[in-house]
Amino acid sequence: MILNSKIYGSGPPILVFHGLFGNGKNWISFAKKFEKTYQVHLLDIRNHGNSFISDKMNYDIISTDILKYICFYELNHPILLGHSMGGRAVMKFSIKYPIIPQKVIIVDISPKAYIDINQKKLIYILKKVDFNIIKSRKDLDFFLKIWIDDMKVRSFFSKCTKRQKNGKLCFSFSLLNIEKNYDSLIHKEIKNGLYHGPTLFLRGEYSNYLLHKDHYSIRKLFPKYRICTIKKSNHWIHIDNPTDFYKEVSVFLNET
Repeated sequence: MILNSKIYGSGPPILVFHGLFGNGKNWISFAKKFEKTYQVHLLDIRNHGNSFISDKMNYDIISTDILKYICFYELNHPILLGHSMGGRAVMKFSIKYPIIPQKVIIVDISPKAYIDINQKKLIYILKKVDFNIIKSRKDLDFFLKIWIDDMKVRSFFSKCTKRQKNGKLCFSFSLLNIEKNYDSLIHKEIKNGLYHGPTLFLRGEYSNYLLHKDHYSIRKLFPKYRICTIKKSNHWIHIDNPTDFYKEVSVFLNET
C-alpha cells in the first residue's frame, strides 16, 4: 500500500511529514509557499489522515512506507522535511537509506528517547471523546476545554477530524493504533546509522523538544548538521513564526 498524499507544484521534490495525530493538510501553507519552485508532497503517515490503518507502526516500518512511496512516484533524491514524529521518521529513513535524500530538514525534535512529554495524557483525554454526543468541531472544542487550556492545541485536534459516510464526526487518525505503538514512536532512541548529507535542525525558542545537550546524539547520526533556533516559537514553529521558519528553510534549500 502507498501512503496517501497531496502534491503541489513542480520541480525538485520535497516530501513533508507531519507530527503525531496530524496529517498532510497541516502543511498546506508550506506547500503553497514553495510550490512555484518545488514539487511538494504532503504525506499522511500510516494511521493518520487518509493513509491506511495498521496495528503495526514503528520507524523501521514507516521507513519502508517512505521507500515504497519514493519508488512509486519515481522520485530522484528528494528533500525530506519532518516535524516532531515526522522528523523522527525522516531521521530513521535517512540513516537507513542514506543515499536517497538530497537534504534533510528536521523540525523541533531530536533522536533521543523522550520520556517526560505529555502525549500519553493527550491520548487519555482523546479516548474520552464520544462522537455520538459530539456533533461538530465546536462541540469538540467545548469538550476538550475541560482538560486542555491551550487554544492552539484544541484547534489542532478540531482540525484533525473528518466526517464519516454516516455523517458522524471522527478523528482523522487511528487513536487505538497510535496508543498501541506509542512507546516505539516516542520512548525509543533513533540510532544505528549515518547520514552524510546536509541536515538542518530547526528548534523553537520556547520549546523543550530539542535542547543543547541533544547535540551529541545528533552529531553521531548527522555529521553535516546545523541547528538554528527560530525566535518567538514553540513546538509548532511553522505556525508560531512562519516568517523566520520559511526564511531559514529557503536559505538551506538554496545552498549548494
